[in-house]
Amino acid sequence: MNPNRASARLRSYRTLFIRFLPILSVLLIDVFFLAMLENLFYNKKRALILEPSDRQTEMKAQIDPIRIGLSRVPARKDRIKEYIQENAPEILSQDNPWFRVRLTDEDNVVEYEYEDKEKYHRLNDGSNCFLSRSFEAISTTQINDKASNKFLYNLTFYYTSPKDWPSIERMVIRYWLYAGLFIAASWIVFIWLSFSVLRPLERVGQAIEGMIQSDGVVMIQSPRHAIERRFNQLARNQREVLFGLEIERIVDELHSLTDDAEVLECYLVSVQKAVYKIYPVDRVDLYVYAAGDQGLTALSDESPAWPETESEELAIRENEWIIPLKAGGTVIGGVQCRIHRNKAPRLEMEAMAGEIKKQAENGLARAFTRSRALIEERNRFGINLATNMGHDLTNIIASGKWDLDTIQRVQNLGIVTMDPQKGSFFQEAVLGLRNNLHFLQEMVNIYRSFGYTRNPRYEPINLAEVIEQAANLFRLSTSQKLSVDASIPESISITAEPRLLRMAFFNLLANAAQAIRRSDPRKRGEIFITVQEESDRVVASVRDNGPGIRDKNGDLLQRQEIRRIFQSGYSTKTDSSGGGLGLSWVQSIIEDFHHGAISADNLKEGGACFTLILPLRCNVDNESK
Repeated sequence: MNPNRASARLRSYRTLFIRFLPILSVLLIDVFFLAMLENLFYNKKRALILEPSDRQTEMKAQIDPIRIGLSRVPARKDRIKEYIQENAPEILSQDNPWFRVRLTDEDNVVEYEYEDKEKYHRLNDGSNCFLSRSFEAISTTQINDKASNKFLYNLTFYYTSPKDWPSIERMVIRYWLYAGLFIAASWIVFIWLSFSVLRPLERVGQAIEGMIQSDGVVMIQSPRHAIERRFNQLARNQREVLFGLEIERIVDELHSLTDDAEVLECYLVSVQKAVYKIYPVDRVDLYVYAAGDQGLTALSDESPAWPETESEELAIRENEWIIPLKAGGTVIGGVQCRIHRNKAPRLEMEAMAGEIKKQAENGLARAFTRSRALIEERNRFGINLATNMGHDLTNIIASGKWDLDTIQRVQNLGIVTMDPQKGSFFQEAVLGLRNNLHFLQEMVNIYRSFGYTRNPRYEPINLAEVIEQAANLFRLSTSQKLSVDASIPESISITAEPRLLRMAFFNLLANAAQAIRRSDPRKRGEIFITVQEESDRVVASVRDNGPGIRDKNGDLLQRQEIRRIFQSGYSTKTDSSGGGLGLSWVQSIIEDFHHGAISADNLKEGGACFTLILPLRCNVDNESK
């Protein structure tokens, strides 16, 4: 037998037993009460018959002939027995409750017995009996010898319910009224308890059993009692706690991600699994915000389009929940849940949708906060590393310069002499080493510029000189076949942090060179830098003739996806040659430190273009960022 089927059958038997057990209990209570009433009625009726009354005096007078006759019979056993045998049947046949007579001796041996069973059954009817039709009582008279007072016989009369006794008939009616009232009250109480306690407890028990078997949260559908509503409230709290724990687990699993788009996508996929696990939904679709006019787009091709209306707020429709997820007040994603019609009432759907939105948005905020904290930690590590290494390398370069100066002075003072022809080679070598040390120092200064993110120093600069310095340094730093052409007006002056700007342009040039080299190492690369002044801002662009901005599979990125390349940790490389830190820092330098803007795009004719917008006067004080 299938274990699941056997378990289901066992549960059905148990449910049936639990459901009928209260009914059986009420029946047993009623039976016990009726038995108690019957016993009370029996004793009461017996007492009424035995108590002296006019009716009873008349009834006893009917057997007086036996006693009178016995008084005239000689005190011999045979004569007494003969007299009773002759007169007892006639007396029992009269209108009295006596139906049996018995004569016993001193050894309790029956000498004579006469019984009228038909009279016994005839007299016990519904008018004088409560439940049992077998009422009988005993009256015993001792017969003694009058002269010697010697015991002769015991004469025992058996009597049953007398006919036409108003007091007994009224008592029957009264006891039936007691029984009816008690039975009605017991079933009224049972019905009240069933609907107010037993049935709610049964539904609560079924819900708890469902929780144990499904390892999830089961709600009572259409709760009608306070117990059920309280249980649903507890279950709702438990469901929210379980979903919150799932969200915590999801956030912990995303601790190593720094790309916001990747964090959002992975987070939504995990939330989808958690919703399926915790909530009674039939389908969950996920959406992410796409730049431009596309709005929220589905992660899966099978998902329908996000509804245009009510896209900013939580919406509950007939059998679906539309849950936009916000970060910083902006919708960045969404979850759409579908449920079978009438599977949950609207209030419950609103509660579930509210829980999902609350927990999902809180978890998403924590995931973004953690990823940004990781980015900041990495950035601080990079800054410290670049600053410390720059300091150490500067000391080494300074030592090398000192050694070269010493060699130069020794030769100039004539302490060391050599052949003029060989001396010229020596001078060229020393000059080359000096130039190399100078270039190395410039490169070190570029990376030491990270240190200025802690305490930037803004000053008026000539933008053309800063860009030219970055371009010259880049030309010296690469052996790649490429040209860097700059078209910059000489008179553009802005207020900026020159070291950080130089590092930003150097990173853009290096990024363009890497893209060109990855597409075709033999290709001669071309990089163009143009700057234009527009009213109170400067627009600079860095274009190249490379393959454009592509993903790891080599496909061109769409416009709404290109923004991701500025996120820390994002990379379009298939190897481990870079982690995307350069473009992230370029964005931070332009937008955070200079209140400007940076964007990127693929050119129609091929290649990529980075556009930088810088204000002529940067309104940022000289405090640590």
